[in-house]
Amino acid sequence: MKKTMKNLLSFILITSLLVSCKKEELNPVAKAEPAVYGQGQLNSGSFVSGNDAASVVNMQLKWIDVNKVLTISKQELFITLKEAYIDKNGNPATANHGTKSLKVMDAKGNNEASTFTVSADDVYKLFATAKFNYGTGSVDVFGASRPAGKRFNKDNSFILTWAFTGSNGLVYKWWSVSIANEELYSSQPSIRANNNVTWSVK
Repeated sequence: MKKTMKNLLSFILITSLLVSCKKEELNPVAKAEPAVYGQGQLNSGSFVSGNDAASVVNMQLKWIDVNKVLTISKQELFITLKEAYIDKNGNPATANHGTKSLKVMDAKGNNEASTFTVSADDVYKLFATAKFNYGTGSVDVFGASRPAGKRFNKDNSFILTWAFTGSNGLVYKWWSVSIANEELYSSQPSIRANNNVTWSVK
């Protein structure tokens, strides 16, 4: 009995020491950071094949913090340019001409839309010097076959993405699959989350 009591007291003492000496900074489970997500939308407009002058899309972007902890000070907009083509083996392929920063904007309040336009000329200026190897060596993407005023055609598609700078000093640029697939809050369209807006040439 004495041995059992002694062992029990030793266990209690060791457990108490372990609990009392616990350091929060040694906790392997990191504290979750405040979360924010974006909601981008194409409001109107289109890019028209062979008519760059009339090719303008009107966009809006919101940042939303459902817990109302963060404030977003600025948002950076990016454009990715893609192009469908037939490779040297006769197979359909897609050229990714990269992602460029379009502009940095002051952000509005939580769940308030910032509106802006993106024109064909805006996109061309970002990618004017782009080169790509379609199978016969690197060439200018905007060569003689794409003269001024007709830079884009129905093979082109565009992706708008964004990054938010938060009041906590963090930059929010990458989101989970549930947001990328618009699964988060899918039952509540008013707070639908997404991480990009795509459009093509008509």
